[in-house]
Amino acid sequence: MTTALWNDPAPAPRASGWGRVTHVAAGLWRIADPRGLVVGHVRATAAEDGWRYTAERFHLASGGFRPLGEFWSSSDALECLRYGR
Repeated sequence: MTTALWNDPAPAPRASGWGRVTHVAAGLWRIADPRGLVVGHVRATAAEDGWRYTAERFHLASGGFRPLGEFWSSSDALECLRYGR
C-alpha cells in the first residue's frame, strides 16, 4: 500500500507485496515489513539521467539515518532494505 501526502514528482516505490510504503515527505518514503516494523527509508533525488533512490536505515548510536546504497530503481533500494537486515 502506498500513501501519498504531497504532490511529489518522484515516482513512488512499490513494495511488491512484502511490506508497506508510506509517503512521509517530498522524495521520502518509510518502508515497513509485513508485521509493520519500520525497516528504513527510501529517498529519491533528481539526477541528470533520471531519479536516484537511496536506501537508508536508522543508526541508533548516531541517532540518524545512514545510507546503505544508491540505486537507479526504487525496487533495488527496496530489496536492499528487505534483505540487508
